[in-house]
Amino acid sequence: MTTPSTPPAPPAPPVSTSPPVLAADGVTLAYGPVPVVHGVSLAVDGGGTGLIGESGSGKTTLARALLGLLRPRSGRVLYGGADLAGLPRRRRAEFRAAVQPVFQDGSEALDPRMSIGASIAEGLTAHHRLAASARRARVAELMADVGLEPGLATRRPHRLSGGQRQRAVIARALAVRPRVLVLDEPTSALDVTVQARILDLLEGLRAGHGLGYLLITHNLAVVDRLCRTSHVMFAGRVVESGPTGDLLARPAHPYTLALRDAVPRIGGPPPAAGGRTEIAPAGSGCPFRLRCPLADDTCRELAPDPRPLLGRTVACHRAEEVLDGAVRR
Repeated sequence: MTTPSTPPAPPAPPVSTSPPVLAADGVTLAYGPVPVVHGVSLAVDGGGTGLIGESGSGKTTLARALLGLLRPRSGRVLYGGADLAGLPRRRRAEFRAAVQPVFQDGSEALDPRMSIGASIAEGLTAHHRLAASARRARVAELMADVGLEPGLATRRPHRLSGGQRQRAVIARALAVRPRVLVLDEPTSALDVTVQARILDLLEGLRAGHGLGYLLITHNLAVVDRLCRTSHVMFAGRVVESGPTGDLLARPAHPYTLALRDAVPRIGGPPPAAGGRTEIAPAGSGCPFRLRCPLADDTCRELAPDPRPLLGRTVACHRAEEVLDGAVRR
């Protein structure tokens, strides 16, 4: 399936001296004794932040920590520069309104027993004291913002299309006037035409509501359209970070290159088939070494630390060679 056409990523917002609304600072997460996210740092700004990787890379687990649903084993989740773990009750309530999730499947995110209007109003009831008439007016305003007809307010989720359900999920998130939306694969369950419409909607809402986005996806076309900065995750680690356009135009990590070259292109060669999918066992050495065509003894023995390179950060011993085209499609 082809992806929607993608205009250039948004321009950089004005430089701010304030701390980002949402950030991870060296976050490590584990399920029981098994670490699944390793020392990740990132910040969500007004230009949009992408988190890219295949299933199982740790993206959604990190997102759950950034939403306050998982406590890091080490490192910190920061809200406005303050450690989320130490926030007093009032600031914690402020955080829950300011950082809102938009999940992949609208049919699972919406209560099947409630009408769409009632689901959208639920956030208003939880976070704002509004009279019934004001609540109805606000629900109508939110539905208009996301392109839903007023008559749909009385329908339950199963009577809406996939695109309409996703719009309803976005409207419910907007009800509490958030500052950041955490978008976990927000278009992957939709066909390509509906994807494009939802991306148009998200672009418009960012400008109209002053939102920051953390976009979690495997779809490079989507991240290229919505995010100024991106982080590529593999096996729970960020292996490359930098301006989205630079990362996709000229990757410095072989995994970023593999993700880019797996995207079908009209008129281009087909993606390579039968590539290896292994992750190297935990311990010494680069976790990508079993899949990397450039892996050598250094890669097998020494895990690469992130290092700056041409305006980005990359964890690869042979990044310069990747940039110079040593890996061929």
